[in-house]
Amino acid sequence: MTGPLAGREPGVSLLPADAYTDPAVFAAEQSAIFENRWVWAGYTHWVAEPGSSRPVTVAGRPLLITRDPAGQIHVFHNICRHRGMVLSEEPSTRKRLRCPYHYWTYDLDGGLCGTPYWDRRKGSAPDDATKDALGLIPVTHAEWAGMVLVALGEPVRPLDETLAPLRQRWAPVDLDRLHLAAEDRYEIAANWKLVVENFLDFYHLPFVHPQVGPAAAALDIDDVVLAEDILGGCYPRGAAGKASKTETPLPAFGDVPAALRDRQDIFCLFPNALLFLEADWFQVIAFEPVTPERTVEHMAIFVDRSAAGPEFSDARKALSTVLFEVNDQDVPILERLQRGRRSPAADRNHLLPSWDQITARFQTLVASAMEGHR
Repeated sequence: MTGPLAGREPGVSLLPADAYTDPAVFAAEQSAIFENRWVWAGYTHWVAEPGSSRPVTVAGRPLLITRDPAGQIHVFHNICRHRGMVLSEEPSTRKRLRCPYHYWTYDLDGGLCGTPYWDRRKGSAPDDATKDALGLIPVTHAEWAGMVLVALGEPVRPLDETLAPLRQRWAPVDLDRLHLAAEDRYEIAANWKLVVENFLDFYHLPFVHPQVGPAAAALDIDDVVLAEDILGGCYPRGAAGKASKTETPLPAFGDVPAALRDRQDIFCLFPNALLFLEADWFQVIAFEPVTPERTVEHMAIFVDRSAAGPEFSDARKALSTVLFEVNDQDVPILERLQRGRRSPAADRNHLLPSWDQITARFQTLVASAMEGHR
């Protein structure tokens, strides 16, 4: 494949089967896609308390999310400035981070604060200029909708520009009111692109997830493309989530207009944040591509902060149960899709113009980003 769509017949999948299995393609994607866009790196609640930190990986790079004693979130390259050892491998609530190799120590704002026997004398330390120069190396980051987003390189566009279509569409929804209702981690034996494609595949819903409604409900979904890298669909009158309603309905995220109370939006924020939004709940399935055939999902379900009390515990549990059930049902589907990519016949997969328009757009986006990298 020398161009993004070279050699593909009309209707045939725009990405060849080996794009889902080849380690060389995977490595190129990490560079071409995950280092050149704003990508999900973690959740703000992972460092909920001042003095906490959590290691994460983006594009194969070890990073560290911290919240300093003043409550500010930082993201750093997770390596000691002395010999480059990974500094932290587990979530921590220690007020300082200490490298296990030579005990160099850092504050959670990245400042270097300890260098034992700097010049071979007890109590010696670098001068202030050297100390300042050897702090942890920061990573460009931002916080939005409970997520920590990072940019390892020069992103295609500024984050404000990237998020503007979602912020405009969701303006009536107060995403500052998010309260974590439930969270889980999934190990998926499948390529990251299949995770996204399955998320954007509304055709499978009545067959794999009958609890979200019959085929007629899937026919009610409108394809929506807000921007090149924000694509998905919308139930104008709601669908998934209805099965989770209880006698005590969950409150909405602020003053949501009645006309929007039944709408469900389903968007991929390319490349690795999959978002569901209804007036009273918000779900993120964010993921880390680990190998060509392994992806780790981090699924979080949020409700309005006014629904945090015990009077809403049954409603929160009912919502979480149905949403986790839907994701559980997708896991074996994804793994069978991945195994199918080992067949040469997978190069002839046929996209349907009546169902797969959004999948085709996603594949085109990937192929275009990869042009010149393969």
